[in-house]
Amino acid sequence: MTRCRRPPQNLLYHRLVTALALAALALGAPGCPRRDKDKQDDRAAPVPIQVLEVAPASITRVLEYDADVKGLLEVNVFSQVPERIVAMKVKEGDPVRKGELMAQVRADLLAASVSSASAALDASRADREYLKSELARQSQLLQRKIVSAATVDQLRSRLASSDAQIRRMEAMTSQASTARGNAVIRAPIDGVVGRCNLGQGDLALPTLPICTVVQMDQVELVLDVPERDLALIREKMVARVAVARFPKQPFEGQVVRILPTIDRRTRTAQVKVQLDNKGHKLMPGMLARVSLEVERHDRVVVVPYSSLIIEMGARGEVSHRTYVVLNSGEGPGKVQERIVTLGIVDGPRVEITSGLSPGDRMVTRGQHLLEPGRAVAVVERLSARGDVIKVASPDGEGADKSGKPEKSDKGGKGGSGASAKGGKPGAGS
Repeated sequence: MTRCRRPPQNLLYHRLVTALALAALALGAPGCPRRDKDKQDDRAAPVPIQVLEVAPASITRVLEYDADVKGLLEVNVFSQVPERIVAMKVKEGDPVRKGELMAQVRADLLAASVSSASAALDASRADREYLKSELARQSQLLQRKIVSAATVDQLRSRLASSDAQIRRMEAMTSQASTARGNAVIRAPIDGVVGRCNLGQGDLALPTLPICTVVQMDQVELVLDVPERDLALIREKMVARVAVARFPKQPFEGQVVRILPTIDRRTRTAQVKVQLDNKGHKLMPGMLARVSLEVERHDRVVVVPYSSLIIEMGARGEVSHRTYVVLNSGEGPGKVQERIVTLGIVDGPRVEITSGLSPGDRMVTRGQHLLEPGRAVAVVERLSARGDVIKVASPDGEGADKSGKPEKSDKGGKGGSGASAKGGKPGAGS
């Protein structure tokens, strides 16, 4: 009896691997040219792009800074007498005139001091009158040799001391009267009452302001300008001011002063801007955004900054390039690479000083897929205002040259060529 032998398991495995390898070689050999052909077809296909026809435009360089709104004149009102406030005559936001009563502090002790100083002054004056009359009497007796000269000299000395005492008491009385007058607090300037830190019943101290009086008909903003920007800023330059409270209402002022010193720590100089504030819409303490137009170029080439291709060199230098379409129509064409240099950058817009000219059709979308001589198809146009306009496809479908979708005839179906009104045959019938 004969037994069939099974091939070893490893032999079957090797046979299977060999068969799969041969099959792969048989299928792979004719497939390589097909893949290369597909790549060539992809490179030959036009790249859809968006273009912008370069036209002269204006661009400005604007410097922007944040600053606090301040009143043109702000005065803190203090009490020179450390006493309790017994009456508060104004509140925040009230208009006041110079010299108007604002508050009053307790003046009982001050009044007593004035009375005491006045009484002492009266006593000193009475003593001086007595000494004057006594000196006159003793002088007569000295002429008659009844009293000695030493007695008269002593009276004269006492009279001089009394005169000095009176002057001292007069000064004390005046000081006490002034202190009593300081118990009445009046407005130092014309303006509006700002923030009040104290109220009736609080203890007023010479180091703590009771409130603030602000002149708001004009306001001031102090800008911290870096040293490199100072050469661009001039006095009487127009400044545009924006605040969060009135986002749609710009305010306009002007640069009134450039301070002549620079802070060594921050390397900035202070620039003062003033503007009228008759309606008191700008309040001290507001945070404002100040814009200064320092440079303007008219009739120059201006393009979107995002349309440029930015490259970094081996040494860190930055270069910019773009592509322009060579043909003048909307159909397939080719592109040319241009190296450009930049001028003023104004947010999303940039000035091109060389590399582009008015009339060039610059690629604004799809530029990263291009290379010199690559075929392209213009599918969109970017207007000067930033509107995207669809253009006709190469086969003439999808949109007309104005960028509006094609409209079918209302008078006929299926392209009969009849007009909507009279049903007359069209030009193609």
